Amino acid sequence: MGARLKNANVKIAELQKMIDRLNSQLEEKDGQIADLKAQLEKMNVELSGVKTTLDESKQESAAKTDKINTAFYASGTSKELIKQGVLTKEGGFIGIGKSNKLKDNFNKGYFTKVDISTTTEITLICKKAKLLTTHPSGSYKFEGEQGKKVDKLTITNPEDFWGVDKYLVIITE
Repeated sequence: MGARLKNANVKIAELQKMIDRLNSQLEEKDGQIADLKAQLEKMNVELSGVKTTLDESKQESAAKTDKINTAFYASGTSKELIKQGVLTKEGGFIGIGKSNKLKDNFNKGYFTKVDISTTTEITLICKKAKLLTTHPSGSYKFEGEQGKKVDKLTITNPEDFWGVDKYLVIITE
């Protein structure tokens, strides 16, 4: 019986050593898991910062695109546009030969905002129309019944048309 007891005590001692070693390994793994969790948390914070920066960049880009694609137009008779603070009559001699010019500090509130990436037509419905502002002649055309009326201004090349001036003034009759 003594040999069995001694043998059992040895086995218990070996099992205790194995339990101690496994507990030590478990503590080490718990420490590694804690470190990995901390690293993951740090990466999540960094990722959140990158996402915020990306969102801000997207918003800034959208705002810049909106600004680039924004233009304004006003149309009306010469009298109307003068009354609204858009035009002024200048030049001439003793009231003869005065010409319409865009007023220096024109009334921007009278203009209609348009998106140049989607706006290719401006409805006019008048007898005659002419542009006061500078836009290349090959980039637009007036459409309607020849010599009788002008239904609309069609912008055939938006990039050229709006390339010179983002403000369009159309004098109608």
